Amino acid sequence: MTGNDSRRHSIMQMHLHRYTYYHQLILLILAVGLLVALPTQAATLTAEQAYQKGKILHFQDRFEEAEPYLLQAGNSGNAAAYYLIADSGSFNRFGMSDKEYKFMKFAADNGHLLAMVGMISDRSLTSPKEKKIWRERFLEVIEPEINQGNPLAYELLSRLYVLKDEYFGLLKDSAYAGYPSAQWEVARRFEMGDDWFLLPGSREKEVAKLYEASARGGYRDALSRKLSRLIQEGKEKEGLTILDALIAKGDAQTLSTYGILISDLSLDLAPDWTYIDKVKGATYLKTLKDSMSPNSRDGMNQRMYERAKALLTAEEILQVSQLTDEYLSNHSVYKQDGLDEFEYTVDNLHTALERWGGNAIE
Repeated sequence: MTGNDSRRHSIMQMHLHRYTYYHQLILLILAVGLLVALPTQAATLTAEQAYQKGKILHFQDRFEEAEPYLLQAGNSGNAAAYYLIADSGSFNRFGMSDKEYKFMKFAADNGHLLAMVGMISDRSLTSPKEKKIWRERFLEVIEPEINQGNPLAYELLSRLYVLKDEYFGLLKDSAYAGYPSAQWEVARRFEMGDDWFLLPGSREKEVAKLYEASARGGYRDALSRKLSRLIQEGKEKEGLTILDALIAKGDAQTLSTYGILISDLSLDLAPDWTYIDKVKGATYLKTLKDSMSPNSRDGMNQRMYERAKALLTAEEILQVSQLTDEYLSNHSVYKQDGLDEFEYTVDNLHTALERWGGNAIE
């Protein structure tokens, strides 16, 4: 290499190092900017919009994505948002993490009723003295509503007595006052032999009455039981009308259960189920898989869709993708168990009587 060639080579290396340095610096600035932007994306939404987005992400098991939105909503006074942050991620049944306790207390301080129950629970990090204070505060809110026959008030009070004799009595009070999920649970327990009935056949009549009331109140499991019975009885059109209404809500459990049944993947666990439509079933399972976190149910959503997909032709797989895209353009899929209770606070508990009181059972 000549002297000139050597000098040109040194200059090229210098420029290359300079380019690499500035290129890396730009990438670093961009990366930092993205990290800063992630928590502030929610700030472009109103507090209510942030809560709704965060809630859906939370119930899709996308806890880290949900937190910035829920935090914005919580900081704007939404107690339910703080409660959902506390309820995120790993759960130790023996005790709360510091983070769970911090946000549970924020929620309770803002009047969130389930958070108050959480502060009283054995898992709580509160001292015995503090638990007593929280219990007194909770009962001050609940007891006037109990006197009014508020269905949700009975159910919330029952949570203080789980595994105690008082629990089932309060659950029955909630059921007969009109709360749909309590009606479902009491019907199940009666069906399994709990409690006693004097006249022959009266147990069966009470079970049927409670299941029907629960379905009338819109409780998913009761509606699912009803539609399954209709399918078994050959009343396919009536049953599918109920199923379509459930699917339209975007409930993750409904999509999972009926995706498996309709795809004929139930492995004889539901021998009385007769309605099979493998394209529709696979569409339900793909919709679920595409919506929920990949880690949800330890990857079960992905595995069940792959099993359903294996039963389809290439043309049917394309049809499933098209149907999934169409559905998700108008619906959000997320877990909807227990959503009724999540949004009730000291200030709005009375509205539960208006919502469910008309579903009371004589």
